[in-house]
Amino acid sequence: MRFAIHVFGCRLNQAEAAEWRAALEAHGWQSVAPEKAALIAIHSCAVTETAVQEVRRMIRLFRQKYPLAKLILSGCAAGLIEASLVDGMIPHAEKASWVARVLALEPTVVAPVVKSRPKTRASLIVQDGCDQFCAYCIVPYMRGKPTSEPMSQLLKQAEALFAEGYQEIVLTGCHLALYRDPETGAGLLTLLQRLAEVKGTGRFRLSSLEPGLLDDRALVDFIADARERFCAFLHLPLQTGSDTLLKAMGRRYTVKDVRGLLDHIVNRLPLAGLGADWIVGLPGETDADAQATCDLVEAYPFTGAHIFPYSRRPGTAAADFPHHVPQHLQHARVQQLTALANAKREALMPRYLGRDLFVIPERQREGFWEGWSAERLRCRLPAEAVRGVGQVFRPTHYANGIFHA
Repeated sequence: MRFAIHVFGCRLNQAEAAEWRAALEAHGWQSVAPEKAALIAIHSCAVTETAVQEVRRMIRLFRQKYPLAKLILSGCAAGLIEASLVDGMIPHAEKASWVARVLALEPTVVAPVVKSRPKTRASLIVQDGCDQFCAYCIVPYMRGKPTSEPMSQLLKQAEALFAEGYQEIVLTGCHLALYRDPETGAGLLTLLQRLAEVKGTGRFRLSSLEPGLLDDRALVDFIADARERFCAFLHLPLQTGSDTLLKAMGRRYTVKDVRGLLDHIVNRLPLAGLGADWIVGLPGETDADAQATCDLVEAYPFTGAHIFPYSRRPGTAAADFPHHVPQHLQHARVQQLTALANAKREALMPRYLGRDLFVIPERQREGFWEGWSAERLRCRLPAEAVRGVGQVFRPTHYANGIFHA
């Protein structure tokens, strides 16, 4: 069976799809482009209403372009989209049976096509689910209560991935801070400490880390002291710089807490890549609230930002909040914050010039190799670089979002 998996949404979704793709290939199925596939699996996202609409649009597009292919829908939007649009639906609660259910669609298999090439990055799912129920978020209703993978199993998986040749492992979860080893009760920091001892020459990266539920400063200290194994990069879903909105969202920290954490990051990891998520236009957001977020972005060295307009999700607390922000005003605030975040990033880039960055080449483009540094900076390497073989790179200039030698 020739198949394709189209993934929407977060790195957790991408990691789940990667596991399923590998499992199908192990059964002799062949991963191909959608136009060559007899089965197309769509792994969906429902974090915003726009995301659900995009999944629905893609289903209809695939149905129109590839009418003979079977369409399977899984992920958070399964159950929110009409079952009649696809040939099969696997709700998130039944994801453990995903591979078995897909395999059952076609008993005849073909010999696998094995492509040998150096490895670069793998995702390691350490945790799933969330019980925080932030006012704006549908995810806890879709993914259920928190569950964690046994630490002993994760250590073996990480060692196996390095042994296969992967140079970077991204620790992925719905809410990493909620990790608890089901065998010992140990938390995320203990897991990181144990992973740092795993055999192999590769590095680890945290995908996204919610503030406020851990001893965040101790975790920053650990990453600062273990930079040979852990990337100097943190992505924090901060959401807003307004205490009023943090309280309305149900977040478990204040702006003072955030500033204290950011000050500590700047002190211990002054050149770290620092990303953040920001939600614009939560019901009740005032001009002063929006400006407070801009002030926070302006005050710290953020090298990346994911900026989302608030999306009303029926069933969440915020859906019933009064004073929804008009769409035109929401759009204007998104543009303002985006412009500020982009300008902030560009202003920070010169500080990396002339410094040694460790980069893993990933793809060729225009006769050069491109890859990402430990700080999550995009770099263009000489043509003689080798895919998957990390190297020290000292950039001399920065242009169009890329560092060059």
